[in-house]
Amino acid sequence: MKYSYEIIPRSVEVGGGWRLRLLEDDVEVGGGVFPPSDFAENEADALKLAYSDAEDQAYAWLDSKEAA
Repeated sequence: MKYSYEIIPRSVEVGGGWRLRLLEDDVEVGGGVFPPSDFAENEADALKLAYSDAEDQAYAWLDSKEAA
């Protein structure tokens, strides 16, 4: 099986931030929504933190697949 992920931007109309798609053989099997962080001082940092959170979750998922 091939495991991968995508992190794609969300429109401002739905809250902005990022959408994580976890993919198994190019089929979405999970994911999540990561809105801009409330803990940042500015919008750019808020988006960077949200992206980092999405990426951390993607890596954790990939690591769990390697261990299986």
